[in-house]
Amino acid sequence: MKEKRTGKIFFQDRLNRRLKNAEFRKAYDEVDAEVRLAVEIVEARETAGLSQAELAMALHTKQSNISRIERGAQNVTIGTLGKIARALHCRLDIQIRHA
Repeated sequence: MKEKRTGKIFFQDRLNRRLKNAEFRKAYDEVDAEVRLAVEIVEARETAGLSQAELAMALHTKQSNISRIERGAQNVTIGTLGKIARALHCRLDIQIRHA
């Protein structure tokens, strides 16, 4: 089922536009796991149709904590990642792969 976008600019749309810039793409490809994870959380939250405040309420935390997580500015435990995944109706997969 195709997602209906009602005039909102979704994070993935903005990211896709910025990735067309070669300099941005190079920097993005070099970022560490925390930032990539933050991007995935934002995408999952937006796909679920939740605001940061709504996700925070589901996790019994503050919106400012969600904001820090989504900026990659807060270390997150695997337990917290599991709670976020469940609140977003997602599955948490953790992998270590060869580069």
